This record gives sequence, C-alpha cells and structure tokens, in this order.
Amino acid sequence: MKYSLPVTILSSVALMLSASVYANEPYLPSNTVVVDAYIGGDELTEANNGAIKVVEYNETLTNFNYAFDTNSHMFTAPVAGLYNIDARYAQRTCGFKYLLRIGISLPNAVPPGGNHSIGPVTFANNDTGCAVPGVAAVNSIMKLEKGETIFIQSRYQRAPYDVSPWNYQNRYQNRLVITYLGCNFCGLSS
Repeated sequence: MKYSLPVTILSSVALMLSASVYANEPYLPSNTVVVDAYIGGDELTEANNGAIKVVEYNETLTNFNYAFDTNSHMFTAPVAGLYNIDARYAQRTCGFKYLLRIGISLPNAVPPGGNHSIGPVTFANNDTGCAVPGVAAVNSIMKLEKGETIFIQSRYQRAPYDVSPWNYQNRYQNRLVITYLGCNFCGLSS
C-alpha cells in the first residue's frame, strides 16, 4: 500500500501530459468511417481519350469534421494515422470499348495530378463493348499526417469524344469511403 500514492501520481501526470498534447486534436476512434461520399446530380466526364480528371464525389452521407470538400473533391486528414481508402467509379459503357483508370493521389499532390502524383491505381478494361456498368475500383491503406490531402483521379483511354453517354448515375457504385484505422505510431515523442 505504501507504493500506491507515487504510482497514482505518475499515472495522473502521464495522463495529463497525454491530454495536453492532444488537446487540439479532434477525437477519432479507430475503425471510424470518416467520409462516405458519392456522385450525385449530373456528372459528366470531360473530354476523354487520355484526359485526367479528379473524380467529382459531390454528396456526402458521412463527413467527419468536414474532412472532405465537396467542391474541390479533396480529403484532408483530420488526425494523423492509417486510413483505408475505398474508391469506386462507374460510367455507362454499353456500346463502347474503353480502358478506365482510377487512382489515389500521393499525399499533398496538386489536382488533377499527372502519373507522377498517383499512388495506388487500378484499371477497368471493357473490350466487349457492353458491360453496364464498367466499374473501376481501388482500395488501399495509407499513412497520413494531420492536414495532408489526397484526391481520387480517373482517366479514360480509348474512349469516344462524345461525353453524352458518360452520365452513369449510381451512388452505390460511384462511391468513396474513407475509414480511420487508428494510429499505432502516434504518441509522446521521446
């Protein structure tokens, strides 16, 4: 019993130091969906055949601390940690052959970025000319510091110049979900 007081005091001091370090940080529990966004309204691709564009997720169901800007379509990490980014992009494809790329930008890249600014990337290849929808999806875990930004970008290749058919609206397939996984590397620096 004679050691309980010093241990209690040390525990209290450590807790106060920890609280003061993170006093300005929003609290975000592990495995929390930070962003659940989709494309709503009339979203058309721009001039195709190689044009790179930021995917315009413009409606949110979940937007923790307004981390996702529906005007610029950029995500800003509200806290440091690991984030799971699941992005899907679908357009009407019946009658067209094309290659669709979707990618997650590197942190703090300038949108729309070129090939040098893209991190994880994947492709949807529609060679049959009829597959409704053709969905390109990418999923990755990224370490982000507080304030770092990312965006999703896409690029059509071998696509027709006419953008009128590229207005496939499905909020369940044109979706961006970002989940905060936690921060094992965060803590008091020694």
